[in-house]
Amino acid sequence: MVQDDWPDDALYAGLIARDPQALEALVQRYAREITYFIRLLLNGVGTAQDAEECANDLFVTAWQEIESFTPTRGSLHTWLTMRAKYIALDRRRQLQRRQSAVTSLDGETTGNRNGATRSGERQVAQLTDQNMEGILEQRERREELRAALEALPDLDRYLVYMRYFRLASTEEISAKTSLSRHAIDTRLWRARKTLRDALEEQSYERVRALHKPGEP
Repeated sequence: MVQDDWPDDALYAGLIARDPQALEALVQRYAREITYFIRLLLNGVGTAQDAEECANDLFVTAWQEIESFTPTRGSLHTWLTMRAKYIALDRRRQLQRRQSAVTSLDGETTGNRNGATRSGERQVAQLTDQNMEGILEQRERREELRAALEALPDLDRYLVYMRYFRLASTEEISAKTSLSRHAIDTRLWRARKTLRDALEEQSYERVRALHKPGEP
């Protein structure tokens, strides 16, 4: 069991030494506070899932880029908060651009056919903001998701299946794969990003197909 009383200097030293327990202690200490802070920054844009993914991105960044933190220039808490701010604002801009693009497409459509198109575009915009379970509920996207999953490396596909389809805990997955919690979280983060990018590309192609040049 990870101790929860690590001082910041010990957390920093542990991260520098690539100690997985230091990362787990960091997440245990700051995850709730950071996620709440990110949700405030995303207020009115995105979903709770977006906030959680931003927090996950932050801890992956902290693990990979801890060398960029300088203890003499500020606290670890401040460094994490600033990194979280940049990640959240970047996600906010992405979500706003996506919403703006869909609104613009809505304005170009007319008539009954275009009314159906607007509804489809709104669904497209919402899909990448939902959790994995929500995506599975969208029947028209199952084939696209299946194709994106098949493109993942075998281990990453297995981790996604266990975590989001079987709803296994990280501890259960670790026991089955012998991977550390950090390794699992990192691979799931990368897999989510890959799947999100693939689904967004497919969504973009679908919307383009609905708006072929020369059509009324």
